[in-house]
Amino acid sequence: MKNLLSTLFMLSCMIMPPSVFAAHPLATDDAGTNGARKFQLETSAEFGWDKQDNVKSSSQSVGVSISAGIFDSLDVVLAAPFTWQQVKENNSTVLDNSGLNDLTLEMKWRFLEYGPASFAIKPGIILPTASRDKQLGNGRPGYGVTLISTVEYKPVAVHVNAGYLRQLYVSDDRSTNREDLYSLSLAGVVEVAKGILLVAAIETTTNPDKSSDVWLAAITGGVIYSVNDALDLDLGVKGGLTRPETDVTLLTGLTFKFP
Repeated sequence: MKNLLSTLFMLSCMIMPPSVFAAHPLATDDAGTNGARKFQLETSAEFGWDKQDNVKSSSQSVGVSISAGIFDSLDVVLAAPFTWQQVKENNSTVLDNSGLNDLTLEMKWRFLEYGPASFAIKPGIILPTASRDKQLGNGRPGYGVTLISTVEYKPVAVHVNAGYLRQLYVSDDRSTNREDLYSLSLAGVVEVAKGILLVAAIETTTNPDKSSDVWLAAITGGVIYSVNDALDLDLGVKGGLTRPETDVTLLTGLTFKFP
């Protein structure tokens, strides 16, 4: 049970780095940047449900991230997720917590453009700002990097991400949690009408639970509607492909771009 709670906690907190600046509802990032002195504010909400044997869990999270364009090819991103999580075993509540998760600070540099292809690198750090006692944070920092590639032939774009995260733990948690986590994802985006994008992605991540070698894997589908140049709305659903992954997650969000 301890390992299961630890894994559920990690799933709710692993919003870093893959989902910080991606075009929500995708977790897969694209190689684009805001541009110098331009900003983007993204708000998102996620609702997840999972069942493993006699254990049921539900989680809700609200994320806010702001990215600032320092140069045309360089952004800085700060993300703050807030999570509610509940776990029941044999219909008895064994976990019921809510609060701010660890903050994430990232930098994305688009370092190469070659025809329809562009490439970026996104290093980031996890700041241990959340409560470990409430299982909302690890109590130690983490750091990682994601390599991003985008190929675009309008109206279609394809994005590939490969990431690494080194998450540190306090001594009591090291025996049950992996410190080295790897991720890989592939996403496609197609504009089916003016301002309407259909999106889909498949992703996989190392299981943070040392007792299992089964990777987390999920598939996501959704739609993004650009109301105007400054506002995007999105809606999606993510389904787990392997047992450790959350069974079903509903995704929704708003993205504001300014000036």
